[in-house]
Amino acid sequence: MELALVDDLLMIPGPTTLSSRVREALAQPQWSHSSPEFHDAFVDLLELTKYAFVTRDGFPYVITGSGTVAMEATAASLIEPGEKVLVLDTGHFGQRFALILELHGAKVDTLKFDLGKAADPGLVDSQLSKDNYKAVFVTHVDTGNTVKNAIGTITEAAHNHGSLAVVDSVCGIGGEELRFDDMGIDVAFTASQKAIGSPPGAGLIVLSKRALESMEGRKSPIRSYYFSLLRWKKVMEDPRVYLATPAVQIMLALRTALQEVKEEGIEKRWNRHNNQAAGLRAGIEALGLRLVAEEGARASTVTGFFTSESKEIQSIMRNRHGIQLARGLYEHADAMMRIGHFANLSPTGVASLLTALEMTLRKMGRDIRAGSALQAATPQLEIIS
Repeated sequence: MELALVDDLLMIPGPTTLSSRVREALAQPQWSHSSPEFHDAFVDLLELTKYAFVTRDGFPYVITGSGTVAMEATAASLIEPGEKVLVLDTGHFGQRFALILELHGAKVDTLKFDLGKAADPGLVDSQLSKDNYKAVFVTHVDTGNTVKNAIGTITEAAHNHGSLAVVDSVCGIGGEELRFDDMGIDVAFTASQKAIGSPPGAGLIVLSKRALESMEGRKSPIRSYYFSLLRWKKVMEDPRVYLATPAVQIMLALRTALQEVKEEGIEKRWNRHNNQAAGLRAGIEALGLRLVAEEGARASTVTGFFTSESKEIQSIMRNRHGIQLARGLYEHADAMMRIGHFANLSPTGVASLLTALEMTLRKMGRDIRAGSALQAATPQLEIIS
């Protein structure tokens, strides 16, 4: 059976369209994971990871697996059974964090916020004052509902109460501003397939000295082989150490993607994502659609809008225009659409998306003036050089 090649524009919340250089890295001859060449490439990959997280002092890990692997390794390694933690539930991935922590024996308190609303730092501070929490877990950008949280303020509240600050930035790093050292983060992690612009298959984690000391001072052993960051620490200190076979090609592609991040410059990359997101949101609102995330909590990497016609919009966008969008997750599948706009996406890609979405809605019978979406978006898109 011959499979057709798919050339659709991926504007789902990951994975994303790959650059030609990253695709070429995937197509290179297979390297041995124990070769000197791969050792040197992996050492470089770890340094590039520190660049993407904007850290001098953080300790980097890159592990074969999904963003969930990074999440579970963090939970299993940092928190001992019976320790109390606070999870900020601003969407599906906060809920996933709570579930994983409970599976590993943590006593979890959850502070839940309404759909589309970011975590309120004042409420977080108030909750932290009520008990002795080992750590606070917060999602930087929840791809389920496209909400962005104020990481620096929440981290400050955590530290004021003696808690570690743990950040899920799977849909943030590479597209949203995150400064590991300056924001006082203790653990942050991401995945390869979103704003970094690499294929799925690698989890990237950075730990502060404070988090490392806490992990190394555990009273009970980590109840996992693969998820133990203590075991993986020896590999990151010397990639010649064998623990499990890495996905070599995925690591080489990730290294290439991170080289592209550094070549663009992390701050310039943040600004590009921010301006493209502002243009996209303006265009969506010009079409009479209501955004999911409230003002001030809207991400630069993923945007959601409410619609009861998500299935039809998704079908027309792909079949007629070659653009893939995502519906809402689980109970929100028939209530919203989600657009991923990160990594290698250009202003031209945003313009194509908005034009196609406008044409789709007009085909569905909406009374929309032709060109209104692009007209609203253009001032923000023109800022990008």
